[in-house]
Amino acid sequence: MRELSERFLFTLSLCDRFGYWLPSGILMMMQEMGGRHGQMLGLGRAELLAKNAVWVLARNEYRLYRLPQPGDIIIARTYPGLARRGLYPRYHTFQLENGTLLAEGIGGWTLCDITTRRMANLPEIAALMPDTSDLPKPLGSFPAAVEMLEGETIEALRELRYCDVDVNGHVNNTRSGDWICDMLGPERLKGRPVRHLVINYSREIREGDPVDLSLTLRDDRFSMACRRDGELLLCCGGELGL
Repeated sequence: MRELSERFLFTLSLCDRFGYWLPSGILMMMQEMGGRHGQMLGLGRAELLAKNAVWVLARNEYRLYRLPQPGDIIIARTYPGLARRGLYPRYHTFQLENGTLLAEGIGGWTLCDITTRRMANLPEIAALMPDTSDLPKPLGSFPAAVEMLEGETIEALRELRYCDVDVNGHVNNTRSGDWICDMLGPERLKGRPVRHLVINYSREIREGDPVDLSLTLRDDRFSMACRRDGELLLCCGGELGL
């Protein structure tokens, strides 16, 4: 199965206070569909744990074109691309039943050795990837690099809570979508959903001391950095408004 296509009902549980599709909801759908497809291809969590490895996200990007409404049926589609320098791209599209395109996304995944917490080299995994070279590449071959803005910043200390940490023992990648919204706040998000989001993950965020978040705004654009003890853990950037 080169690609996976699923239908799901868009509900209010996927919306923020203004009825916008939550960034973390889009990121979660990308993560979960990628995981299910990987399992079908023999590249799931159980198979990788047998090789002392797990999938870890290095980069993520999505672009939202139109907001779905509660009750809409969304057709989600995903497939992997050709790996390069240890980065495995995975492409995503979301559309309505009538073909209206809602969003596109792309994730850049790496293999991580669970003992050393470093990148794992498993050529047999790349060999199991299907050939999807004839399929379109939404947003390009690989996720973009974050453009960090200059200017006045808003800073906050973020405590790590129980629900931030996933089964891999680190902060789940989707949580950054919620952190961004919390930093932007309702006064900036009202009437302006996050239409474009790019996230680059530099370091694994483990449980421990709080992290420092700094947000920079310029018109409808934003960038945010997450650090601990001065070390950059992740950065993200994007645009507001549809």
